[in-house]
Amino acid sequence: MLKRIAAIIVLLMAFGLNAEAAWDYGFGYKPRSSRKNVPVIGVKGGFTFYEMRFSDNYYDGLKMDKLNSPGFGLFAEFPFEDFPKMSIGVDILMIERGMSKSFNFRETISEIDRIDAKYIDLRIPVTYYFLDTYAINPYVFVAADVAFCFGGQVSKEFPNGELPNVSVDISKSDAVMSPFDLSAVFGAGLRYKISFKRFTMPIKLEADYNLGLLNTLSSTNGIPIDVYAYTFEKETRKNRGFEIMLSIGIPLKFEKHFDPCSGWN
Repeated sequence: MLKRIAAIIVLLMAFGLNAEAAWDYGFGYKPRSSRKNVPVIGVKGGFTFYEMRFSDNYYDGLKMDKLNSPGFGLFAEFPFEDFPKMSIGVDILMIERGMSKSFNFRETISEIDRIDAKYIDLRIPVTYYFLDTYAINPYVFVAADVAFCFGGQVSKEFPNGELPNVSVDISKSDAVMSPFDLSAVFGAGLRYKISFKRFTMPIKLEADYNLGLLNTLSSTNGIPIDVYAYTFEKETRKNRGFEIMLSIGIPLKFEKHFDPCSGWN
């Protein structure tokens, strides 16, 4: 997976370099380096790969399959006037966290246990851009992330049909999740700007690691459905995840355009 992500970033950089070379030869509209960064808003979406880590050595030692699911939402980014290479933002995202475990029960029954918790995330990322070049700019960022759990499912699936599948609302099962989670996010990406006469449209491809800081274990008073979700009085279970996101933005401020006939408009 990491090799694929690196390949995508390299391809995007190559595309940007070729585009700049084309602009230098006059094929298209060349971005103006004097154009300042302005606040932008936009949409963000991609894929997430989450798992859960247990403090209990036995459960943490079991191999967990990552829960793969889409994530999407809105973002806003505001550059610092005194530090043009830095910005602060706000992301509102819908993310699914949990885990998936496949194994053979009693050596003859194939079973898949899943925890699929749905969250609304509020993130505050601080971003640092490395280059002054206009079209292409690699960056790194850190973010504080507060996530609110609003639903989900805990399920047991039997692919070969040995037993009936079972699925229970996460709020009614023994996997009752804490109502919110707090995590730290660390990531890097590449921003590419498409320039028009009166504005630029930033496109960003980024990858990050989401480090859950709080114990997600809650009450055991529910339908016992997932042995890997049981609560232990002295144990913890924390979210861990890897995310790949693509975002497209539009500026909140447009430049005036001078027309020789009508003047500035």
